[in-house]
Amino acid sequence: MSSHDHQAPHGFSTIALHWGMAALFVAAFILGQIMEELPRGAEKLSVLGWHLLAGGAVFILALPRLMRRRKIKSVHNEGAAWERGAATVVHVALYALMILLPLSGFLAGASLPTAIPIPGGFELSPLFSSPMLHEAMEEAHEFLVVALVWGVGLHIAGTLWHKFVKRDGVAGRMSPFARHRQSG
Repeated sequence: MSSHDHQAPHGFSTIALHWGMAALFVAAFILGQIMEELPRGAEKLSVLGWHLLAGGAVFILALPRLMRRRKIKSVHNEGAAWERGAATVVHVALYALMILLPLSGFLAGASLPTAIPIPGGFELSPLFSSPMLHEAMEEAHEFLVVALVWGVGLHIAGTLWHKFVKRDGVAGRMSPFARHRQSG
């Protein structure tokens, strides 16, 4: 792969999925933090519904994101072995979290004894009211949120490394402001 390939931006759909999912993760995180501060009741259930909606959207978009990822030339083929390894580990972890975080959240919600109103006139009915499962999934979900924060932090650190230390153009590939777009 030439340095020119490093500088070529991703296509519109790849960049839109990247930043759209980032926005959904941020929204879900903020809603989760708000929800933690609310007392039990209708308002907390309403915020939980929005939180589940954002998480569900992440889960649904994860499939096209993973499929798209398989078609993209990897930038993990150049650089020192530790750089390639770090990039691979962080990306695999972030992709796993796109699946595991929404799944653990869904299972935590579905194991509550009450229905959760979802915006748009839907609701998540209790599929299996189990305090033990709910507690386990809630703990797993909270652990995965911490893992996501670390993963995003490392992802941003890698971006800054490419931008300011290596200056190889990799950091600009996912920029929505890149001048020349590929088709995908």
